[in-house]
Amino acid sequence: IDIIRFVVQSKINIFKIIGLFMALGLIIALTSQVQYTAQARLLPESKESAGNASSLLRQFGGLGGLSMPLLEGEDAIRPDLYPFVLSSTPFYLYIMNEEISVETDMGIKNMSLFTYMDEYATSFWGIVGKYTIKLPFTIIGWLREDSDKGLSGNSSLNIPKMSKKQYEVSKSLISRITSDIDIKTGIISISATFPDPKIAAQIAYLSVEYISNYITEYRTAKAQLNLEFIKSRYNEKELEYLKIQDELALFRDENRNVLSAKLLADEQRLQQQYSLAFNVYNGLAQQLEQARIKVQEETPVIKVLEPVQVPMKKSEPKRVIIMIICTFLGGIFGVGYVL
Repeated sequence: IDIIRFVVQSKINIFKIIGLFMALGLIIALTSQVQYTAQARLLPESKESAGNASSLLRQFGGLGGLSMPLLEGEDAIRPDLYPFVLSSTPFYLYIMNEEISVETDMGIKNMSLFTYMDEYATSFWGIVGKYTIKLPFTIIGWLREDSDKGLSGNSSLNIPKMSKKQYEVSKSLISRITSDIDIKTGIISISATFPDPKIAAQIAYLSVEYISNYITEYRTAKAQLNLEFIKSRYNEKELEYLKIQDELALFRDENRNVLSAKLLADEQRLQQQYSLAFNVYNGLAQQLEQARIKVQEETPVIKVLEPVQVPMKKSEPKRVIIMIICTFLGGIFGVGYVL
C-alpha cells in the first residue's frame, strides 16, 4: 500500500516521462519511411494421383502397345517447402540482378534491384544509425572496402560469391520479401515491402515468376532427363534399323531367283538382325511416347488466385501502434524510475 501511495504521489514525474516517450514515439512515427506491401496468392497443384493420360493407358491395359510402368509416388517437393525457395541464396542472387523501373528526379530509369537498394532505398533512421551508433563499423567498412564488383566465383568449381554490399542487401531483403503457406488450404502468400508501391509490385511479380519456374523445373527435371536419354537412344536405334533394313533389301535384290543354302543362311541371319533391330526400335518408340506423356503429367499447374497489384495504401509505419507502445514503455520506465 505504501508503494502504491508513493507511485500515486509521484504521478507528475511519471507523466513527464510518459510525455517524453510519447514525443519520442511521435518523432519515430513521423520520420519513419513509408512502406508499401504488394501481395499475391498462389494455389500450386498437389501431386496426389497419376494424370489422366497414364490412368487411361493403365485402365485399358495399354493402347497400341503403350503402357506406363513408371509408378507414381509422392511429390518430391511438398507445397509446404515452397516458401523456403524464396529465402534461399540463389533467389537473392537472382532478384538482385533483375532489372526494375524506378521513378527518379530525372525520370524513369531501369536499374537492378541491387543498385536501387544500394543508392535509393535509404531511410532517415538508417542514415542516422549509420553515422551514430554504427559509426565505428562504418569507418571499418570504409577502411576495408570490398574490391569485388558484382558477382564473382571460382572458375573451376563455379561457386558464386557475393560482394560485401551484395551480402548486406540480401540481408535487408529477408524482411522485405516474405512468403507463407496455409497448411489447411495449401495457398501460398507472397509479399514484397518497399518504399515505392510500383517497385513492391514489380518485386512481388518477379518472386511469383521465380517460384513458378523453380517448381516447374524441379518437378519436370527427372522426367525431362529421361526423355532426352530415350530420345537419343531412339535416334541411334532408328539409324541402325534403317541401315539393316536397306542391307536386307539390297541382299534380296542382288540374289533374286538364286537357290543356295549359303545365301539362304545369310538371308536368315539378316532377317534375324532386322527383326531384333525393329523390336528394339519399336520398344524405344513406345518408351519415347511414354516419356513425353510423363513430362506433361509432371508439369505442375500453379493457379494465381490473387494477382499482384500496385498497393494503394501504405503498410508501414503503423503510427497508432508506435504511439501505444511508446506510451506503455514510458509508463513502465516512469514507474521504475520513481521507485
